[in-house]
Formats: sequence, structure tokens, C-alpha cells
Amino acid sequence: MRPFSLRRLFSRPGTATAIVPGGCAGLAALLLCASAAQAASTAPRLPLPPHDPTRGIPGLDLDAPVNDAQAARFLTMATFGPTPAAIAELRQLGYHGWIAKQLALPATPMRPYVESLDKAVKNPGQNDRMEAWFNNAITAPDQLRQRVAWALSQIMVVSDQFAGLNQDPIVIAEYFDMLARDVGGWTDANGIVHAPTFSNLIQDVTLNPAMSRMLTYLRNQKGNPKIGTSPDENYAREVMQLFTIGLVLLNPDGSQKLNAQGNPIPTYVPSVVSEYARVFTGWSYASGFNSNPASSDNWSVAEYQPLTCYDNYHDFGAKTLLSYSGNYGANSDAKALPASLSCADDLRQGLAILVGHPNVAPFISRQLIEHLVTSNPTPAYITRVTTAFNASGGDLGQVVAAILTDREALTGTIPAQYPNIVFGKAREPLLKLTALWRYYGAASTSGLYTFPSPQSSYVERPGGASSVFNFYSPNYLPPGELGDAGLFGPQFQILSESSTLSTANDLTARLGAYTGNTKNTAATIAIDLTALMALAGDANALVERVNHDLFYGQMGTATKASLAGAVGLMPASDTLGRTQTALQLALVSPEFAIQR
Repeated sequence: MRPFSLRRLFSRPGTATAIVPGGCAGLAALLLCASAAQAASTAPRLPLPPHDPTRGIPGLDLDAPVNDAQAARFLTMATFGPTPAAIAELRQLGYHGWIAKQLALPATPMRPYVESLDKAVKNPGQNDRMEAWFNNAITAPDQLRQRVAWALSQIMVVSDQFAGLNQDPIVIAEYFDMLARDVGGWTDANGIVHAPTFSNLIQDVTLNPAMSRMLTYLRNQKGNPKIGTSPDENYAREVMQLFTIGLVLLNPDGSQKLNAQGNPIPTYVPSVVSEYARVFTGWSYASGFNSNPASSDNWSVAEYQPLTCYDNYHDFGAKTLLSYSGNYGANSDAKALPASLSCADDLRQGLAILVGHPNVAPFISRQLIEHLVTSNPTPAYITRVTTAFNASGGDLGQVVAAILTDREALTGTIPAQYPNIVFGKAREPLLKLTALWRYYGAASTSGLYTFPSPQSSYVERPGGASSVFNFYSPNYLPPGELGDAGLFGPQFQILSESSTLSTANDLTARLGAYTGNTKNTAATIAIDLTALMALAGDANALVERVNHDLFYGQMGTATKASLAGAVGLMPASDTLGRTQTALQLALVSPEFAIQR
């Protein structure tokens, strides 16, 4: 199949390849144009779509989906993409039953899988980690854990681009495993139950060797005034700014608190960073403070085991930390740690002060909603999830359930009192591929999902962001009317004309890998097009099936007509070509680019 060009993709209305007749009308096209505006300053500035309080899914049952479309839409938010089996299971169990079953499943680990791939040569590489990630994304039964872990990995970022981690796929694989375990809780080898709390998550992140290398507090030592040294402040800053409380005080609905002068109130001042840096001193590998645990086979247990504290290097002095009110003056109510706490207690209590901050619930809740459901949740939606967060003691399973079963998430509608907010989010490029592969049963005869450099076509590389700030900012405002209205479009920060074409071309190429193709090799990841090809003689029936499979029944009339028109130009006997064309145009359409 031939690659795409934007000129051909978005040709004038009335031609067979015009995916969005009438230009940039509607939310999906509006968001696409916002992305294009980033790449070309001459892109048209478009008005926001009118608020429609009736838009959504008719006949919605808030306890269980009443049809495949509702189930598929929910699974698009909660997994790496719906499958026929998952749709049937969700309809049987209902939303809460399905969530409970998912969280009861153990986390499917990546680390042992990576270890097994290159056990013979004892030198696993990052390509093996990519294989393990795709294997989990496509086949792991604990899809909810894996999908939320993917979101968390973009909030609490570890990347193979830093600190020599490109040589240690095992370490990053274990970090992803830790996130997946903590989403629903787990029981360790000693029978100890680890609750799925945000508190446990932050402690596990802090004690993870990958994070300690990423943010440079591995072997962090107490200061020495005699020679003018002080502890590394990198993690102390980012654990507050990015992982827990953010930069300014928030209300429960995620809005900023303002002082008497109408200005935002900082959550911390520079001295707090310095004090927290002292908390994070003395931690290193379990094999020894100055050890280098990497062995001749390029990995060892100590490289990924939780860090251990070494008293000789820890600062045992008293520490003045956060003020929940933002008051750091003479009458400060800042919380403090007394002198002479044990190294472990210093860390536990210091993190507890962070986790207890009222900012944590709205700060984390809003970002999880952005990753899973919509880029612009209403204040009421954020408040409801914040309430669930606080009422459950930060139970991540309950927080995720509150996010996914909220009325706004299930209906895709915005209450009338928020006329300037639109529902939806740009679909991450990588999740376009996982949606295709999951629904159409992608598999290789080798049993592997080999895709070593997904960033070349999909911008994102799991565990490979260019900075601790992720691939994109949660606060990114796309150029144009969307940004002018104060509406976020985080994923648009990584979209451009070039990246859009790269993604479209790779998706197109993937359609040539189908079950039964005699050119397939053992490594070919092939999709099963049998059901679609059976309908390909009828262009409208074929398009409607694609609508069912990938668009959960929400494909617009104009897009259906465009796809059917393009398919209809091909001989009815060319069932493979018709099927590939319908999928090709659907996958690169603006409607598929938006998750609604």
C-alpha cells in the first residue's frame, strides 16, 4: 500500500480521499487543526465547536454497557484497546465488576520476560524491553494495571536516555513492573500485602534504582560545610514539582488558590528543596554504598532491588519541610522532622508529609484523567475524583474506578454549566497501533512483538522520554482557538505534519502484515482481517464494521461516506485491497485521532 501525503489525505470535499469533507468542522477536526497550527503558523484559527449538552451515548446504563459500542468506548479508556473477548466480558461483568476483576489479577511482569529473551548471551538490550512492553500491551490479561502504569510512567518519568540507563533494560523493566504492581496492590514472596496506595507508590518510586539514577540521588551524601559540599537537590525538586504537589496551591477542583493580591501561592520555597535533599541522603544499591552491581552479564539483582540506606552518608539533623498553607514567613506552619530519626524513618516521614499535602489528590487526579479520559475535565469531575482519592486514603484502584466510571467519562458529555469546555483528547500515536493490533488479534509465529524503535514512527518510546518532563506537558496549550480558550491538548505537543505522516505510513505498512500473507516471516506481526474481508464486497457494510471495531460506533456520516466512496472505486472482487483501504483511511482520519 502506498504511503500518505497530507495533500492527498485532505483533498477538497467531494473527492474519494477527502476524509473530512467541509474542512475542519467538529471537535475532531478542530483538534487536528490545532496540531497543524503548531507545525505551520499559517494554519487557520478556528472557532470552538458549539456546546451540545445532548451529545453522548443514548440509552447509557451507568452500571454496565448495553451494547458493544459502549463497551469498546470504555475499554479504549481503560486498556490499550478493546478486543471482542474483552467487550463480551465487560458487558457480562459491568463496569465495576470488570474493574474489580482486573485489579485482582497479578501484574504481568516485564523484567523476567526481558531476562528470558537473551538468557543465552546474557546481554539483554533495550530492544528486548520494547518487545516485552508490546507483549504486555497487546496480550497481558491485566490490561487495566498495564494501561494505568503507562500513564504513571509519563508522570513519574524514568528514561533510557539518561544516566547510562540505555545499557540497563532490566532496571527500567523492573520500574514499569513496580508501577503495574502498585496500581492494584500485590503480595510479596514473604506473604506481605502491599496496599495499592499512592503513599506506597511514592515510596517505591523513591527507592527504585532507576529513578535514583535518573534524578541523581543514588549515593547522595550529607553535606560537608568544611569543603563546601551539599546534597544533590534534583530528586527533592522533582518529587514535589512533578510527582506530588506541583508548583502552586490548588483547590479540590484543580483550580489555583490565590492570595489577597490575586496571585498563585507557591507550594514550596527554595529552602524546602534543600531540606528535602537532606532527607534523600545515604541511599544506594543493596550491595553496598559504593558498589557497582552490574556483573559480566550486564545485569544483577542489586541493580533493580530497592535501595538501602547507609548511615555514614545520611544527614541525621532536624529538617524543616512543607507548609500546607504556603506560609513560610516568621509565623510559618511548616512541618518538620526531628533530629536523630533513623534513615528509613526520615524518608518515610518526609514522604508522608508530601503525600499528606492537600494538593496531591487534585494534582494527580487531573493528570490521570488527562491520560485516560479527557484533556479538559470539568472542575466538578476533578472534585469528584479528588474526593474519592482522599476518602480512600489514596487507593489507586479506587481512584482509577472513580475516573473511569464518572458520568462525564461514561457519557462523553459536559454539563451545561461548562459551555466552554469540550470533551475528548488526542489519541497518543502509539495507542493507535495498539488499538489496531489488539482488536485484530496481532501475533507472530515466533510469539514475539518485535518493534525496536517505535519512536521513529510514533514519537513515543516507552521508558524513553527526552526528559523527566515526559514526551509532552500536561499543561500544553495548542496554538489557536483551543489554546486561547485555555483548553489543554497535551498530546498535540508531540504532533506535527512530519510525525503525523510517519505514523500514517507505519500504520499503512502494518496493514500489509495480515494472516495468510505468504510473505510473512516468523517475526511478522500479522493481523487477522478475515471478518472484514468477508464483508468487503459491500462497501457500506465494510465501513460500518470498521466503525464498530475501531470507532465504537461513533464514526461520522461524512467520514463513512468518504471511506465507502474510496472503497467503492475498487473492484468488489478485491476483498483484501478494499479491506486495507478502509482500514488505512480510517486509521489516519481525524476522527480516529481523537478519543471521545
